Amino acid sequence: MPFPRLLAFVLLTTLTSAFAQTPAKSPAAAQPPAPLTPDTATLKVSSRIVAVSAIARDKSGKPVANLTRDDFVLKQDGKPQPITYFSQGSSLPLTLALMVDTSGSQRSYIPYEIAAGRAFFPAMLTRPDDRAVLVQFDSTILQLVKLTTNKTTLVHGLAYLTQPHDTIGTPGNGGTLLFDAIVAVSHIELGTQMGRRAMVILTDGGDNGSHFNQKDAIREAQRADIMIYTVYYSNGGGDEGALKDLSRQTGGREFTVGTTSSLQQIYTSIAADLRLQYEIGYKPPDNRPNKYHKLDLKAANKDLTIQARDGYFTPK
Repeated sequence: MPFPRLLAFVLLTTLTSAFAQTPAKSPAAAQPPAPLTPDTATLKVSSRIVAVSAIARDKSGKPVANLTRDDFVLKQDGKPQPITYFSQGSSLPLTLALMVDTSGSQRSYIPYEIAAGRAFFPAMLTRPDDRAVLVQFDSTILQLVKLTTNKTTLVHGLAYLTQPHDTIGTPGNGGTLLFDAIVAVSHIELGTQMGRRAMVILTDGGDNGSHFNQKDAIREAQRADIMIYTVYYSNGGGDEGALKDLSRQTGGREFTVGTTSSLQQIYTSIAADLRLQYEIGYKPPDNRPNKYHKLDLKAANKDLTIQARDGYFTPK
């Protein structure tokens, strides 16, 4: 089914979209979170400038700071493009989505995710205009805390991960809407200001019941210039390969929680990445709507490697 028709199908068959009420300081007394669907909002994308978020790494894999525009070489569809916009990521606002898989296979990890999350939001939101959204997904997609700059509200919202919700379907049973959740969060209104945008997804990579597929999820994240950081949390099940593809094609990274790599350590690595991120912009030579373009961003210094998305779609 072509993507526009598929989107129309989902909009007709999913719940009526509504934003969640922001949890108060006492989560038990707050309004219940509301379902989040792929039509919740529409991302505004400027067709004049294509933004590419990038992280440069040295031979040891550590992020490299203090590079300039001349340190990067950018190609679209194999043709060199002049860089018209350049900024150190730390000087730009961060919009972040923390997305937690609460399906049956993931329920036992939630207490650990809540504990690590209490330090995650204060570490990530370091500027006054940094903001984040908290989303859980299983057989439904719920926006537990809408986009906010309030770190305390986000931390308190973590308590909702362990609470039952009155939704269509039974949380933790009957499906894991990973790809639908990525599409839905990609459509949250982020505005037109250039800045850092990232999803951090805690999951085993399994998807069961989504209307959208992996290709759709990657396409929508690329449209929104969102880096996907996936955290593989599993005892051996799920689909780690899908998580690697989601991260690689959007310019993010895939991590695995294990005996040598705790969730807290992974969060520290993600925070370091986003603090040393570069924002690069150029004017595309081809603005035909809904067309995919291959991107190739490299460092002039061959000892450095560049982490960035490998393509984008022009707006419809």
